[in-house]
Amino acid sequence: MSITPLEGELGPIASQAAPTAKVKRFALAVAKALVSIGLIALLATSLDYGRVLSYSHRLEGRWVLGVLAIFLFQMSLLAGIRLKLMLASVDAQRPLTTTARIALCGFFFEQVTIGFVGGDAIRLWLLRRTEMPFGRAIQALLLDRSCGLGSLVLLSLFGVQALLPLVEASVRNVIVLTLGGFIATGLLGIAVLVIITKILPPSKLFAYWQRCGFSEHPISPVALATVFTLAVATQLLNVLELWMLSQSLGLSTTLEQWFIVAPTVLLMSMLPISIGGWGVREAGMVMALHGFGIPAEDALLPSVLFGLCTVVAALPGGILWVIKAS
Repeated sequence: MSITPLEGELGPIASQAAPTAKVKRFALAVAKALVSIGLIALLATSLDYGRVLSYSHRLEGRWVLGVLAIFLFQMSLLAGIRLKLMLASVDAQRPLTTTARIALCGFFFEQVTIGFVGGDAIRLWLLRRTEMPFGRAIQALLLDRSCGLGSLVLLSLFGVQALLPLVEASVRNVIVLTLGGFIATGLLGIAVLVIITKILPPSKLFAYWQRCGFSEHPISPVALATVFTLAVATQLLNVLELWMLSQSLGLSTTLEQWFIVAPTVLLMSMLPISIGGWGVREAGMVMALHGFGIPAEDALLPSVLFGLCTVVAALPGGILWVIKAS
């Protein structure tokens, strides 16, 4: 096969660009790892290790097993139903067994890569392996992700009014900026979609939509409302899990306190500045629960257990990925 002059000129450029992209990805991963390690190390310097070790004798395994069961339910069945509904709404039907497997594999990569971006990239790759059009896979994943983030922002708004007066000014500013950033991004996305549909002629927009492989039919409001409701249920289960983990350690924190704190802290941990939210989540819990007079050790340990349970519950996703990718 002959190579055109243009291809010959671009070949060296492409070969140089590939290593550069790999270096950038590696540097980004290292930077996020350093953020996670740095925040955890900073917390470690202020802990009473005698108090921390005392909890190891009080840990009740039945609470932890219950949390693991709920996590597995969230990551496979609940997330699988959400993905199935979103795919059906863009005319891409897939069985629940397939969507549950893809969702679980995505959760595994969220824990071992650069957060939800890595998880969604794996979900997209697995959907493409089922011969799904690229546009429809992207459309379903974006809608599902939007519902997930939207539900977390909504619950955060419910609790943040009680949380802000309890935290220091610097923490208050971070919370306000994070919430404002997510809300502004969502509004900007909606505005861009509205502008595009107003500016482009319907025929040209429809032709572009077809070329990209997007669904030709409007998204069902019922499907969106159902997925959003399931997303809210997922976030409420996260609150329940943190309370259960605090109970496993014999702590005095209440479910109401976790409802006020957890959504906002978990939203902050979604920022793409650490590995799987590690460090950001722990620091956020310590600073937020400090406003309730809860010691750093009591705030830190449930968050650490929450992260460890997430990793353990996601491990079957790694096994399934190895089996299906081989």
